[in-house]
Amino acid sequence: MKTSRLIGVLLATAIAVPASVMAHGVQVPAGSKKLQIFKNVQRMPIASMNEPGVNAYFEDVVASSDSKAPIACGMFRIEKGKPLVYTYDYDDTKMILDGHIFFSDGTQKVKGVPGDVMFFPKGSTITFSTDQSGLAWACGQRKLF
Repeated sequence: MKTSRLIGVLLATAIAVPASVMAHGVQVPAGSKKLQIFKNVQRMPIASMNEPGVNAYFEDVVASSDSKAPIACGMFRIEKGKPLVYTYDYDDTKMILDGHIFFSDGTQKVKGVPGDVMFFPKGSTITFSTDQSGLAWACGQRKLF
């Protein structure tokens, strides 16, 4: 089998794999016009962000291949414990799906609940916390992590 055909088969297989078994997201091929679906994403395993003492998790699900205006989306979860402090080097949004998450930019603190959407501009430093747990869908103007 030619290398280019093998790569095409592997890429098609990766796109068809259910989100529950994905690792680090799927990049949609440049020029693709094909609808993509990722089922039961809220139930997929989410990797630790590996911040000592912080119970925060993030996993990319899908991203564009557009190098000039990239977009990548994934699942974010935080559980009770030490807060996560994150400085954005890209614009980002989060939509709360389950539980609640407290967000602070140093001047205000808000409680995000299911249905709320937060916007974090490039350069902002945000503190994430919860007294229980929270799950959010995140989309940012960045490439896959």
